[in-house]
Amino acid sequence: MSVRDLVLLGLCVGTAIAVACSGGSGASHSVTRQAPLGGSTTGGTKTATCQSGAQPGTVQRPALWKNVPAETGWYASPLVVDLDKDGKNEIITACYAVTVLDSTAEELSVQKSANRAYAPHVVTDLEGDGVMDIVVGRGQLVEAFEWKGGQLTVKAGWPEDTTTAGNSPEVRGLAVGDLDGNGSLEVVATTTQTADTSAGGAQVFVFNANGTIYQPVGLGWNAWPRYNNQTGPGNDADMNGQGNTGYGCYGLNVGIGNIDDTPDLEILVTYDNHQIQAFKNTGVAIEASSWFSNPASAYLDMPMDWGQFIRWADPNIEKAHYHDHTNYWPNPGNGDEWLQWTASPPNVVDLDGDGKNEVLGVPNVETGDPYVTQAYAVMVLEGAYGDGGLSAMRQTSWQTLPRGGAPVTVSGWYPPTGIPAAATANIQGDANPEIVVSLNDWYMHAFDANGNELWKYNYGHGKPIMYASEATIADLNQDGSPEIVFTTYGDPTVLDSGNLEILAADGSLVFDVPLPNPGESDGNGNGAPAAPTIADVDGDGQLEILVQTFEHGMDIFTVPGSGTNCILWSTSRGGPLRMGQPNSG
Repeated sequence: MSVRDLVLLGLCVGTAIAVACSGGSGASHSVTRQAPLGGSTTGGTKTATCQSGAQPGTVQRPALWKNVPAETGWYASPLVVDLDKDGKNEIITACYAVTVLDSTAEELSVQKSANRAYAPHVVTDLEGDGVMDIVVGRGQLVEAFEWKGGQLTVKAGWPEDTTTAGNSPEVRGLAVGDLDGNGSLEVVATTTQTADTSAGGAQVFVFNANGTIYQPVGLGWNAWPRYNNQTGPGNDADMNGQGNTGYGCYGLNVGIGNIDDTPDLEILVTYDNHQIQAFKNTGVAIEASSWFSNPASAYLDMPMDWGQFIRWADPNIEKAHYHDHTNYWPNPGNGDEWLQWTASPPNVVDLDGDGKNEVLGVPNVETGDPYVTQAYAVMVLEGAYGDGGLSAMRQTSWQTLPRGGAPVTVSGWYPPTGIPAAATANIQGDANPEIVVSLNDWYMHAFDANGNELWKYNYGHGKPIMYASEATIADLNQDGSPEIVFTTYGDPTVLDSGNLEILAADGSLVFDVPLPNPGESDGNGNGAPAAPTIADVDGDGQLEILVQTFEHGMDIFTVPGSGTNCILWSTSRGGPLRMGQPNSG
């Protein structure tokens, strides 16, 4: 990936720009193009999708309850968890410091660092010992803390270092799941490592609850980290002849879920080399359908795993190249569109209701020489069920990828480009979930399970640079029909870029709330990049919305008249395990 690409994508890697990423000296340069106007284009319904609460009414305007000062916030959405099981919740935030607040938002304990927490942190009991754990990625370290005696204490065996091939990357993706079903949770981290696999560079790490590298029993190879530079069964250097190679994972690029017939969970990872990969817990990549085979003369007709081939926007190109093996080799310089997964968090979701999960991602579509992002698109791939005959193939109704408009771009590093993380939940009252996602084009979009656009809402406020957070979804007025909640952010010098947006399930605007008392520019952005978190913080039966901002700490709003009857996508990546699917933790 070129320096130009890094600038366009707003990434922070390497020593040269580390200072700019740390919170105060980045520059931003606006484009001259103005955001389209028009507000909401609706096409959905407001049918109840879950049980109504005791006192349904109209959605009431969120009221600011408290602001909590903090350092620069990135994509680590706050979490609300009863850490000590005393019936009162705690708030856990991760900016540079990991901080625990009580249910009145007063500070209880803090663990500071010079490094930022970019990815959403995890809160759970990793080994089931009754002690809650907080897991966070800061710099190249994956850290874990226990909540004991009302304090954060470093967990034995942690932190773990993701340095490989002499490079110390940044942890940009974090998720936790019980991969092998033994009752203990594993920690999966993805990093910005760019060193070649042959030099020992690895982007995906899996750790046990005690901080050691995860290794399933009985394997004849080292399962993790991946990719590795080892040959032979189970390894990457000569997998299917071609071998596996990876590049940096820059934006929450990991999901966990079951995508085959075995009870263990799979790990989905998206890379900055036009590839999406599916791993077993053994570290071995899952084979794609035999419909795909290698077109390269050196490995002609050999099978390929999910991550051994570039994905193209046009299904006819994939057919010609990977199935028919025609002499035409696709090339973005000739106008062909390839898919880039630089910052595309994968979701694991059963879209068609057949009891089998699909994999959903939101890559950017690139073409040209040098290549330029034309739009962001939504792609849905089949799991590896049965004989694997559909593995990594497009789901039938998703052959042509729905996409957004021309994306918002910046000519500097800041603000960082929006991370196109989708929320998947039933918001329409039909049999299947919908997909709600910002495609970095000034619009929040909703698609049905077949890829049809239901609605899109313009959150641009007429500004040339405006991005949206991942959406969260909950019923805010107890009528059983959920609302869509997200925040906006933009140019660090434009101090009114932060808004809390609430939409009805049909995409119509309910409230547009400017974030109060925006701070002075910190060089990174203005507004709130992380998904808002929805929870009943103080136990009064009403919901709060927690908004972590770039420049003025965390705003906590109360929604009068709301209830806890229906919270479908509560925080970034669906829940406190950050799996890319709803989970309670």
